[in-house]
Amino acid sequence: MKSSPPARAVTNALNPFTVFTALYAGVAFHGSPAPDAALYTAAELLAAGTVALCVLLLRRRRHAGDFWLSERTERPLPALVLLGCFATLLAFLALLDAPSELFRTTLSMGLASILAAALTLRWKISAHSAVAGHAAVAGGLLLPYGLLFTLLLPPVLWARVAAGAHTPAQTVAGASLGGAAALLLLL
Repeated sequence: MKSSPPARAVTNALNPFTVFTALYAGVAFHGSPAPDAALYTAAELLAAGTVALCVLLLRRRRHAGDFWLSERTERPLPALVLLGCFATLLAFLALLDAPSELFRTTLSMGLASILAAALTLRWKISAHSAVAGHAAVAGGLLLPYGLLFTLLLPPVLWARVAAGAHTPAQTVAGASLGGAAALLLLL
C-alpha cells in the first residue's frame, strides 16, 4: 500500500515525541510552579532529543530506513536508548521530588514502552498508537482539558494504517497497551 501525503503529515505531526511531550508538559505545568515545570519539561525534551539523535545517527549510517523505524528489526537499539532515557528521567524526577502525577505519567509511559518493545520482537505493534492511547487516558485522568488528547487518537490510528505502517490490529493493540499502562498507574 502506498502512503498518502495526508497520512504522512498526520504521522509526522502527531508523532510519539510531540504527543508525549505535550502531555508531559501539561502535567508538569498543571501540578508545579512554572520554574519547576520548565525544568521538568527541559529534562524531558533532552531525553526525547537523545532518542531522536540515536535514530538520526542510525539513519545516517544506513541502519534505519526512515525516522519512524518502520522495520521492526530496526527498533531494538533505539528502544534500549529510549528505556535508558526514561530511567534517567525518572531518576531526575525522583531526585527533584517532582509531583507524583508527573512521575507516574512518565513511569506509565515507560512501562508501555517496555511492553511495546518486547512485543515488537515478535509482532510490530504501533508505538505512535501506544503513545496516543496513553495520552488519551492519562490526559483525561489528570488534566482539566485532557480530553483533548482523546481527539488525537482516531487520526493517529487512521494515519498509521493509511500510511501502510501498521495493520488496524497493530494500532488498536498499541493504543490499548498505552491506555492500559496509564490506567494501571494513574487511577
